[in-house]
Amino acid sequence: MTFPTPIVSALSKSFTKVLMENKNKKNAEEECSIDGDILASILSSLPLLDLDSACHVSKSWNRAVFFSLNRLKSTPWLFLYKQRTHPPYTMAATATAYDPKSERWIELTTASSSSPVEHVSAARSSHSTLLYALSPARFSFSLDAFHLTWRHVAPTRVWRIDPIAAVVGRRLIVAGGVCEFEDDRLAVELLDVGSGDEEEAAWERCESMPQCLSGSASSTWLSVAVSAGTMYVTEKRSGVACRFDPETKSWTELLDFSPDGCRLYSRAIGFAGNRLLMAGITGDEDDPTGIELWEVVVVPAESGKRLKFESIGSMPEECLERLRGIDSDWPLASIAFDAVGDMVYVHNAAETGEIVAAEMEGGKLCKWRTLRNADARGHAGERLIVACSDVSFSDLKRAFRDDLSFSVVAV
Repeated sequence: MTFPTPIVSALSKSFTKVLMENKNKKNAEEECSIDGDILASILSSLPLLDLDSACHVSKSWNRAVFFSLNRLKSTPWLFLYKQRTHPPYTMAATATAYDPKSERWIELTTASSSSPVEHVSAARSSHSTLLYALSPARFSFSLDAFHLTWRHVAPTRVWRIDPIAAVVGRRLIVAGGVCEFEDDRLAVELLDVGSGDEEEAAWERCESMPQCLSGSASSTWLSVAVSAGTMYVTEKRSGVACRFDPETKSWTELLDFSPDGCRLYSRAIGFAGNRLLMAGITGDEDDPTGIELWEVVVVPAESGKRLKFESIGSMPEECLERLRGIDSDWPLASIAFDAVGDMVYVHNAAETGEIVAAEMEGGKLCKWRTLRNADARGHAGERLIVACSDVSFSDLKRAFRDDLSFSVVAV
């Protein structure tokens, strides 16, 4: 694989400085040790693809790369996958990813000629990292960083069209989206996917979704967020929120996700680390006035619990205009919200065009920017699936072993 990298010029400047500071030292081994520390420090600030190039320079650089991995921050990449809109619903062999560290769009091409969800229904994304597809024949899902590995399990016992789905720990949860002829429109099922024998695993029926969600029990109207052991669900319009515990297989109704003094007509939730975040559109659907973001904190109170909303940022007006689409006649009905590590991504849930990104620093969002990519609007006969994954160096090396190739996209 050939890949352009800026590391040579950056390192040469740093080495010149180091040599000037240490020109009176005679011991080459000491200089080499100091240079190694400086090299590891510099490498820790480089994008992952440049680190892979650095590994092949020499043995000392290869060692420095692995020392630098201890200093690396998480790297949440945004992914755009393409799928046919009519049977067979094959996934395209080429996808696009945005690396926020290098601020580059990267084309990903797999050598595999077969689609992981061929002859299955449309694939969807959920709580950032999960991709899934459901049909009467099977349930397919993928959780790895580059979504190269798909796992296939038995279909749900209840026939569903537009359910919400989540993976919490080792449990796969599917709720709502039930066909009209089924008895329980709020049915919830759970599958243990950590047992190692997925073909023999059986779906378990759980407590049904709360009645407060009876008019909106599908992924069209609900937003999902997943922590280490809990699934949170909120109604995008009203803010009615519930929590599902996979251990007890039961639901708890929460207070509305509606900050005091702020009128929202749509919202979406997600987890960044262990922080529950919410993005909400203010104003009216025909005339949105802004997009605000909060951290949602459950605070103990004498009468039980209350929700505290701590503002973490407001989307700049120019980013909101890009998100709406200045020439678009469609209203901004709802937004999709992906949060991983220290990055958040927001886009129009109805039509993926401009994508807005922001970085978390000191608990607040900053460095807002719009991501322009020709592929973001898709093409006739194709639909786009947006996902986000925290990519590590080991994920990248695994992708190389699976023959995934990378090339920079000219924007």
